[in-house]
Amino acid sequence: MLEPLDKNKLALLLKKLSSHFPLIVNLSHQKGGVGKSTLAYNITDAFRILGFKVRLLDVDIQNTCGGLNGLRETPFDDIEKVADEARLIELINNSSTDGSEIIIIDTGGFDSALSRLAIMGSDINLTPVSDKVTEVLAVVQKYSQTLGEIETDTNTRVSSYVLLNRIHLFAKHFEHIEEMIEESSQMDMFRSIVRDRSIYDKSFIDGRTIFEAAELKGHKEAMDEILSVCYELIEIHVDKG
Repeated sequence: MLEPLDKNKLALLLKKLSSHFPLIVNLSHQKGGVGKSTLAYNITDAFRILGFKVRLLDVDIQNTCGGLNGLRETPFDDIEKVADEARLIELINNSSTDGSEIIIIDTGGFDSALSRLAIMGSDINLTPVSDKVTEVLAVVQKYSQTLGEIETDTNTRVSSYVLLNRIHLFAKHFEHIEEMIEESSQMDMFRSIVRDRSIYDKSFIDGRTIFEAAELKGHKEAMDEILSVCYELIEIHVDKG
């Protein structure tokens, strides 16, 4: 698990990021129900809170992020439903000139031309999985094959970071998962871990993020988890140059 950043290191990291805009992060997986939209919705708000100009592109046919936004008394104005390839290409291509600093893409849980475009156009692909061996195995065998096909078609390095998501509060020792991920040349292990907390579902009742639900149990812990994900994303992006 990623160690908390001290204030000086964080300040330096955020300063370095300013010269590496935009950062495009794509939440992707070969199936639905793994927590992509929950992560995308909360990660986007974390970057807002950190002071960045953010856009959330809802490419998922279920329009989960857009639906949650519609539940809010005052909806966010930086969430857009993207249903066609031309619009996604336009948004990605214009991201370096339209003032966008962080773009989060929430893709559907199936293979499609739109999902592949999001994978190709992102700086970092993030794939949430549980710690169930069968799910990790499916990602290593099937989803990495999809990434490999995209890499072959584009002659460009394509990979994804695997994020342990919805993990039991007391679960430890994930070495066996790390070993499975290492078997794929298209996969790398993300260090941050997001635990299974009720606040992630309960805050959605009125379209809030976990950052807006201070009254719910696990508020601080959930905030720390999502911020840890954001800091690690920044670190990876800055290190890539």
